[in-house]
Amino acid sequence: MGAPIGRFTATGPGDQVFTVNIERDFRYDPYRDFVVCAHCGWSPSLLTMRRIDAMAWEHLASAHGAERGMSQQEDASFRKARRVVLPLCAVLVVVLLVYLQR
Repeated sequence: MGAPIGRFTATGPGDQVFTVNIERDFRYDPYRDFVVCAHCGWSPSLLTMRRIDAMAWEHLASAHGAERGMSQQEDASFRKARRVVLPLCAVLVVVLLVYLQR
């Protein structure tokens, strides 16, 4: 669907690892995320007030029996971009405030 920005993993029966990906499709509204199971193709409608992480954990536990070793990871490229973009935005805001004070 889109670029994976994070994933939820848990271990199920037989020590098999199951993954639910959080994907962002930049063609639609900004920051519109989709939840997609990498194993069964489950992708719920996100027209709900439920949190994405709660839906992902519930799916892993109920559909795959994966309740051990739960972890949540953020994609490295998004983590790195956040470390670069936030300071640049802060500097830009300071420069604009100084410029507008004149």
